[in-house]
Amino acid sequence: MNKEDLLKKYFRQSLSEEEEKEFTLLLESDHDFKALYEEYSNLNLAFKSHEAEELKAFLTSIDEQEGVKKIIWYKSSTFYYLVAAVLIIALCLPFLLKPSASSLYNEFYEVYPNVEQPVVRGSEETNTYNAFKAYEASNYSLATKAFEELLQTNSNPNYKFYFAMSLLNDGKFDQALNTLKDLEDLKFSYTDETLWYMSLILIKQEQPLKATSKLELLDKLGSSFKSKERKVLLQKLQDN
Repeated sequence: MNKEDLLKKYFRQSLSEEEEKEFTLLLESDHDFKALYEEYSNLNLAFKSHEAEELKAFLTSIDEQEGVKKIIWYKSSTFYYLVAAVLIIALCLPFLLKPSASSLYNEFYEVYPNVEQPVVRGSEETNTYNAFKAYEASNYSLATKAFEELLQTNSNPNYKFYFAMSLLNDGKFDQALNTLKDLEDLKFSYTDETLWYMSLILIKQEQPLKATSKLELLDKLGSSFKSKERKVLLQKLQDN
């Protein structure tokens, strides 16, 4: 297998057992391969760090908001209403504890990193470069437009996958799902990822049966991508 393809599969967590052995051997014996691995690792770390900083800033803004004022009720009749409310909540608690579609989606969703064409300083500014540059910068609106233009002259399914990811990260769930549907029957670099993200969108759209079918298809294909997460997610869907 091409060394760069091997690296991409490693960062997508989709190496087979034989490929893992080949990867470990190359990492220990091939200086050029190790250097390329470190470059990919740094880029991937920087990408995740950028996402973490955005989340931190968002949480900080919430902490700075004015707290909700407490209201104390003194009338005796209120006490009985509260008792009734507690009883109702106790009876409904098993249902209330079930995760909602949105909470399940948020629990398992994470932005897919750019492992296709990491942006390296000094690279030629082609349409492809600009699309992935916008994606890595989390400018998903710009990335969507850039990939859409790129796909007018280049039908590479890998680029179409990242077009779908740009739409998804920009909150355009219906368009992202329709784009992924165009890819789900293809055998290409991101077949497993396509099915995974389709299942998450279907969960978001409260279509658990369809989401389950996508996850079960990944099992039938023998996919190693997100294998632990798939098992947990399937169990939660069945519990609901």
